[in-house]
Amino acid sequence: MSAKLNISPKAKKIINIAVNVVCGIILIFVLILAISMIQSKRKNYGNYTEIFGKAYLAVQSNSMSEDAETGEVGSDNFSKGDLITVTIIKDDSAKKSLKVGDVITFRTTEIVAGKWVLNTHRIQSIQTDDKGKVIYVTHGDNNPENMVETVESNLVIGKLAGIKPGGGKIVTFMGSSAGFFVFVVLPTFIIVAYAAINLVVVIMREKKAQAAAGGDKISEDERERIRQELLAEMQAQNSVPQPEAVARTEGASVEKTAEESEESIGGGSNPSKTEKNPDSEAGAEDAGKSSSDGEKE
Repeated sequence: MSAKLNISPKAKKIINIAVNVVCGIILIFVLILAISMIQSKRKNYGNYTEIFGKAYLAVQSNSMSEDAETGEVGSDNFSKGDLITVTIIKDDSAKKSLKVGDVITFRTTEIVAGKWVLNTHRIQSIQTDDKGKVIYVTHGDNNPENMVETVESNLVIGKLAGIKPGGGKIVTFMGSSAGFFVFVVLPTFIIVAYAAINLVVVIMREKKAQAAAGGDKISEDERERIRQELLAEMQAQNSVPQPEAVARTEGASVEKTAEESEESIGGGSNPSKTEKNPDSEAGAEDAGKSSSDGEKE
């Protein structure tokens, strides 16, 4: 049986934050890359993209792989498939102040598929023509000694700043239609979809919370209404006697009235029970005497 993975709310919150950070970084990178590619095309940079003053180029030949005479590989040598980072030089005075031994990237006079062909070679010597233009004589370390190329300073793109072995393959793929889809379109779609799902989840949670809060409020109102009705009923019961109490009260009143009537009747019409009447006694005596006298006659 597979154990159910229990994740605490705190861990869920941390994971959610981490995912959001990663997605944000990827989205920022994609946006920067897309904007840089658009700007580079508008400025007619050709087959390189400027990102924060740098150009990242894929090496297409082994002209700078090593020193052809000694076979030594220096720190600024690179081979086909490598990725080189070039610091872009835009100031004309900076372009004219380069030195012998610097490895520079420049435009050649060759155009392929509507783009300037770029080359990255070492400055072998510096010349100045009659008009004062600075001309650099460049040479690939792994090329024959007589295979040189002259470059005017205004054709210089920048100076070598770094090398990433094997990284040029990625850049080459990114430059293709499939690479643009994989590195730009697809990540953008995934991030937008993730953000949309998160937004829907948040909205649903908010609606549930509002519904729960509304239900609690209705229940509370209902309880308050019932409470008020009970209070009113209790007040009514306190002010109006209960039927049993009324019956008991009426019964007690009837009994009391009957007792009072009996007492009043007994006291006024039945004096023999309470006291003797002198007049009646005298009458009785007179009647007795009369009877006696009659018998005598």
